[in-house]
Amino acid sequence: MAEVRKFLEQQGLKDQYEYLTFHCDWAVHAQLRGRTAQRVLKHFDEANIHLRSGLDLEQLPKSLQQEIDRISKLAYFEQELTGFLQMHNLPDLSAKRPDGWPHFVHLYAKIVEDCPLVMSADNKTATIDKVTLRFELAKQPLEHEMFYKMTWEVLDKNGLTGDLFILNSFSLKPH
Repeated sequence: MAEVRKFLEQQGLKDQYEYLTFHCDWAVHAQLRGRTAQRVLKHFDEANIHLRSGLDLEQLPKSLQQEIDRISKLAYFEQELTGFLQMHNLPDLSAKRPDGWPHFVHLYAKIVEDCPLVMSADNKTATIDKVTLRFELAKQPLEHEMFYKMTWEVLDKNGLTGDLFILNSFSLKPH
């Protein structure tokens, strides 16, 4: 991830691959406060306002619900990484195993877990302080599938937490 990030900077591609740059940065920093981190946090903050008023996740405005879904499932990251690999004639993550993306995500999540996205102190209207990704691997596989859980934990300015989790799996026998 560090090499990809260096390449993006050297080639002037950071803006073209905004989420890939963001995820590369997240992999090498203990916390993030940058431009894209603030954009991601803005969506979680907007959702937090609705959730605090008593709405459920399924009741959020459709566009916000879709955005939170894309962020939490790392869809933008997958899209940009796939495009980057294709553009530079590099093998896709599924070249060695059909479940290459979920396998990669479990490795990536273990790296960025406990490295919070921190709301900028300049944002005086924000209701949240930070969002932290937590990772949990199942205690044992189920029929050669290893399941994992990624939990996006939101800490608001009142010290309250809420979370959203994603379940996924990869094969222990990929071929």
